[in-house]
Amino acid sequence: MVQLNSTSSHRSDPVQRLPLPSRVFCTEFSPFPWSSSLLAVGLQSSVTIGQCWFTEEDSNTTEFKWEVVKEIHHDTRVQAITWSPKTSLVVAPKVVEFATSGTDHKVRLFSSDLLEVQVRVLKGHTDYINSLVFEPEKGEQILTGSDDHTAKLWEDGECINTIHLKSPVMSVQWHQEELGKMLVGQKSGIISLFNSLTFQPILSVDCGLAPLISTDWSSPNSLLIAAAVSTELVMFDLSTPSLPTSRRPIHSEGARYSKCSRHTDSLVATSGRPGNCLKVWHTKSSGGLVSSEMVVVGGMSWHVRLPYLAVGGDREVQLYRVQY
Repeated sequence: MVQLNSTSSHRSDPVQRLPLPSRVFCTEFSPFPWSSSLLAVGLQSSVTIGQCWFTEEDSNTTEFKWEVVKEIHHDTRVQAITWSPKTSLVVAPKVVEFATSGTDHKVRLFSSDLLEVQVRVLKGHTDYINSLVFEPEKGEQILTGSDDHTAKLWEDGECINTIHLKSPVMSVQWHQEELGKMLVGQKSGIISLFNSLTFQPILSVDCGLAPLISTDWSSPNSLLIAAAVSTELVMFDLSTPSLPTSRRPIHSEGARYSKCSRHTDSLVATSGRPGNCLKVWHTKSSGGLVSSEMVVVGGMSWHVRLPYLAVGGDREVQLYRVQY
């Protein structure tokens, strides 16, 4: 367990290490309560689907357990992963459904009963797809964002709408509860909200810096947005969107990831250079809470209910328990 304090940064060690066969390129806990134990890990030519058992969730579990439930071939290196709300191992028939982007500019939709695997390939982007997300209620649609300056909405394997933007799209999000709103973060530092039905813009905020590498939308607080921009963590309160509510230097040679905690609006994890080190910040204070020298190779993801952060490394995923 990591003991934290709101005014200083502490060197921290992971509480668990999950071994993988090769370098990790992306890491994603399912954001849905009914499949929250599932962790997807994107590798060079495969996706590992694993299940975590935490002592906090199951009175019958006396120690943490990790089990690989499926290894799935992937034709290219995995760039990004997103979970479908259709995924469930609780009721029959069991379904694991997720989507990936690859280095060939294509989206792959995977569905499996843990025996057979079906794959559907979506073509339409002309450059790298940096981010993708399912519509979180039914999972019938998927939103993608690409270096080709577009965000695309897909349904039943077809692109049904496209937003044309002025710079590469680094992040797309669909809020878990406010289903009418989608978020698009551009490399230029512009973050915009769009109506998911009409694709009309709702509002935009300007980080005042570039490049924006990632942005995240707080699940517990839909007014809170965090972005890794240049060397800073920039945060906005959408109730007063004209200027950032805070900006702080976080990684002196460039920030790479920013991830809002899914169970509290008080924590944001970041990584960046030098060393691609990991840091966790309290949103309401100026200090860092956690700092680690590990090289964050392949993304990071918060558990939806528990204070755990999964961080992709070299042939492993590390789990940090973040108390504050």
